[in-house]
Amino acid sequence: MKIAKRLGIVLLVLMLIPAFAPAQDVQEMEVTIVGREGDDLKVKTREGEETLKVSEKTKGLENATAGTEVTIKYTEKEGEKGAREIAPR
Repeated sequence: MKIAKRLGIVLLVLMLIPAFAPAQDVQEMEVTIVGREGDDLKVKTREGEETLKVSEKTKGLENATAGTEVTIKYTEKEGEKGAREIAPR
């Protein structure tokens, strides 16, 4: 009985760990697409040019054509911005 109780407690703790993991803060920026090279997306902001990472998981990647004004939702991890969604304005 003691083993079953301990096992239950361990399983409960393991199930709760993801609930306490910090959520990534999604931010948004309005930009003009400069170009894309591989997984690098160059954009023009009010402050200058920036580079964001894109992947096959990025929603709206078809909107990333040069000269297009878009709104990009992104997260920042270890100083690198990763685009999550690209939507036309």
